[in-house]
Amino acid sequence: ALNNFVMLGIAVTKATLVVLFFMHARHSSQLTKMTIVASVVWLVILFTFILQDYLTRGMLPYPGK
Repeated sequence: ALNNFVMLGIAVTKATLVVLFFMHARHSSQLTKMTIVASVVWLVILFTFILQDYLTRGMLPYPGK
């Protein structure tokens, strides 16, 4: 179970490094940085709704029972 968290941490670190250095977000304008932050926030919101839907699927009773 710990392996999944380690792999997720490595993936997030690699993605952050790619955005900061290879996409030159470190030295970009404030508007670009704000756009990146807003995109990440929107992605978190979308994943939250997807997980909320997925995790509550078993809670509904079957029709006719």
